Amino acid sequence: MSEGNQSECDCKVRIGHSLNEAEINHVTSRRESAVECLKRHGIQCSPEHLPKIAVLGSGGSERAMVGLLGSLVALFQDDLLDCVLYLAGLSGSTWCMASLYKVPNWSSELNIVKDDIKQRLLKGEVRLKDKLSTLKKYYRQKDNFSLTDIWAVLFISKIVKEATETLL
Repeated sequence: MSEGNQSECDCKVRIGHSLNEAEINHVTSRRESAVECLKRHGIQCSPEHLPKIAVLGSGGSERAMVGLLGSLVALFQDDLLDCVLYLAGLSGSTWCMASLYKVPNWSSELNIVKDDIKQRLLKGEVRLKDKLSTLKKYYRQKDNFSLTDIWAVLFISKIVKEATETLL
């Protein structure tokens, strides 16, 4: 945050060597979904012996964003997406992931995410006014605003056709 500005978020950092209760509940629920998905495909296993299936998105700018989205859509169409326990990515693929996490239950609403990304990529450039507005918000929220932040807003918004804090 810049001098004199304070964050409106009352955020807390939890430091621990284990998952908290909400995370444990989510992992348990996710395992149950994965077991059911595997059963639909003729693979029998218990939650305790469930294979750890992950999808990892690569870096590579817009190509990685579209590539991860395409992979997830293909898994969804083949009824395999619910078999996945973990989703990870870096660089460009995280731009896809940021769009996923805007939609609650995105794995069952993947067409909404796909259509949103497709519409953004087809529309024109983000207006300079919107980029500057995002930069102002970012400047007010960060303790160490730098030239890297300016570059990120200008570069990323040009590729993903969106200027929001969730993509930075």
